[in-house]
Amino acid sequence: MSTLLAIEVEFLRNSQVEQALDLRAIRSLQRTLANGQKKKFAQTLELSKKVVAVANWFTSEEGKQATAEAGIYWNNETIGLKVFGWQKSYYYKVVKAGKLDDVIIEEFNRLCDEAEANGDEPNRSLEGLLKFTRSGGNTTAEAGGEESEDGDGDGEATERAIEVRIPTIFTMTYKGGDKNVSVRINENNEIATTNSREEIQAAINFLNNLI
Repeated sequence: MSTLLAIEVEFLRNSQVEQALDLRAIRSLQRTLANGQKKKFAQTLELSKKVVAVANWFTSEEGKQATAEAGIYWNNETIGLKVFGWQKSYYYKVVKAGKLDDVIIEEFNRLCDEAEANGDEPNRSLEGLLKFTRSGGNTTAEAGGEESEDGDGDGEATERAIEVRIPTIFTMTYKGGDKNVSVRINENNEIATTNSREEIQAAINFLNNLI
């Protein structure tokens, strides 16, 4: 959570500073971006409800009869790929989100709103929502094992917290040969990459040769 000292608050409220930094325009853009993310997230949740309805239809007697008459036999993984073009893991995540109680979603959105009001950047996304439901307050915990459509594993937590994104301060991408290099560093100096040290060094050497 962003915290400001009283003198810092006064500094940012100073008209000269506000004008020099163009803070009004910045705040307006931040609100626009946040509202855009809210809209995208709401549409994802709306879609998830429809996806659950599709999944239920395929397991209903009507759905089983229709697929049998057509000579096709789809399991859950195949439904996600054939109907929506999604891989299994993402399909199961959407289905799980579509089964969540509205109360949980409302609480998640409320906490995201609070984080934004405090100047933080909450992870208002499908991934963030599912982490919220299973973390019980530990927002960095990863779910073990494979996602299951029917196995919610969410349970009631005594306290839940949202995941707040750590701002990125450095990114680098490089397409060389058969291997792409992608590196991201956040303000905690934590590096996110799937590349080896040698691959990253090759990308740095490429950049150095052009400078």
